[in-house]
Amino acid sequence: MEKDELVITEILAGAKKLFGKHGLKKTTMEEIAMAAGKGKSTLYYYFPSKKEIFESVVESEMKNVVKKLREAVNAAFTARNKLKAFLKSQITAIADYHSFKEVVLEDSLESLKVLVYLKSRYEQIQIDMIREILLGGAQSGEFRDLSLVKMNKIAFMMVTAFRGLHYPLSIESAEFESGEYFDEMIDLLIEGIGSRNS
Repeated sequence: MEKDELVITEILAGAKKLFGKHGLKKTTMEEIAMAAGKGKSTLYYYFPSKKEIFESVVESEMKNVVKKLREAVNAAFTARNKLKAFLKSQITAIADYHSFKEVVLEDSLESLKVLVYLKSRYEQIQIDMIREILLGGAQSGEFRDLSLVKMNKIAFMMVTAFRGLHYPLSIESAEFESGEYFDEMIDLLIEGIGSRNS
């Protein structure tokens, strides 16, 4: 890792802890500098403002989630299991970032604007990943042939359906038995797109 990358990583790690604890509004550049073990001028060299640091922290977290999703999907062999792995990995990520999200959402309208923008980018990545799974399933014969337009619609609907499961998990994460609901959801969705031969 190059020096600049290392410094940025240290800044983001320190900032993530503070944003997760105090939110964007209450966290200062001085606190971020101290948490990262850097001078305030170093922060301004890499980031013009606290907002840019916040955006980088959220984007970095988003990239980590996408990486974990890809690893989970690639480890599964069938399209059905890839969809299940996708959903389980996504739900694990939501649980992992629950406290960070809570503090940030309570914070301010400004941080909410950043999160909405980044969330829409993240959802497009999810749609693209599901479309890849659907295409692979159609090519292997596990799913029936679908047009690209239909795959795009189904991928969008699946991401929207998965998003519907986020709410109960974020509200009652300890009591919500994820596995039974998620497997049932994938099985139900696949029955509608499964190969007519199976």
